[in-house]
Amino acid sequence: MEMEITDTIQNIHEREWNALAGTDRIERSRGWYRTIEDSGVRKMNYVFLKESNTLTAATCCHTFTENMYNIKIPFLEVRTPLGKSSAFFSKNSEQTTMLFKGLEEIQKKEKTKGFLILDFKKEEFNSIKKYIKGFIVFKLEENTYMDLNYSDFDDYLSTLSRKARGNIRNTLNKAEKRWNIKKVVTDEFSKWGPVAHRLQNYICERHNDYRWFLKEEFYPSLETHLKDKAEMLLFFKDDTPLASGLSLNSSTICECRAAGIDPHYRQYQAYFLMYYEVIKRAIERGQKRIYFGTTTYEVKEKLGSKREELFGFAKMENPLLDIGLKSFLTISRLWNKKI
Repeated sequence: MEMEITDTIQNIHEREWNALAGTDRIERSRGWYRTIEDSGVRKMNYVFLKESNTLTAATCCHTFTENMYNIKIPFLEVRTPLGKSSAFFSKNSEQTTMLFKGLEEIQKKEKTKGFLILDFKKEEFNSIKKYIKGFIVFKLEENTYMDLNYSDFDDYLSTLSRKARGNIRNTLNKAEKRWNIKKVVTDEFSKWGPVAHRLQNYICERHNDYRWFLKEEFYPSLETHLKDKAEMLLFFKDDTPLASGLSLNSSTICECRAAGIDPHYRQYQAYFLMYYEVIKRAIERGQKRIYFGTTTYEVKEKLGSKREELFGFAKMENPLLDIGLKSFLTISRLWNKKI
């Protein structure tokens, strides 16, 4: 088994990567990783394992600085960048051992103080945990999703409570007939990226959290690598942009990203209009599921979404610090559940 450590996925053929990572989640795709690399949103590192020149296992990671008890600690974070799915692709203990050797080399190079291996769904977690020893096991904040067993948007509305259904129809009616809200659906990411960047900044500023903030350079990169797998949705009042969001679209799954809202125009309900439009378009595309991301659980659940458990593994370079890390992870999760 041959191991390669590199900072790009460029030399891995798309067909070969799809065979390993699957095609349902665009955030796991080669095109998404190339978008991240070229835009500089994250500095990526990879470990590839090959047998007879065929890719058999891989993991993807980047450095991330966490503020633990007012101390900034650099971690090697193993996860899909700006996503909520695992980036650790291993089928057996031998592959897992080799991947960890590669990660340890990257950790030394990047001078991080610990590992965070994140975003395993329950079945993935149960499959891999027997191979990962000496790590803290913990639950992450849940992802939210909606299964789309509907013939059209009206069929979806019919599954909601009378109150929720009435509120949605009332908001849609006001947007069209009273407020004259216009929407733009586009794959011209370079053109509209500065608007989306400005709108997302409002959200990040409000929560003082820039972990998911996209540089303006991200949008031209997205247009280069995923133009046919992504779309941007924007809402306007006259010429004033109210809200924006991205969706990544495979044939079966829609993944929502980078919501942005101008807080000065909340009366136009563009935040909710964006959800309604995403659901409508996903049903029309024949997709089977939407992932909405974490936080604002109450709002999403009123729309019919559910929660998906996610699990992670963590370890400090100095084992004596693992107790402090475990305490911090527990407190962080409890705090996130309140959002």
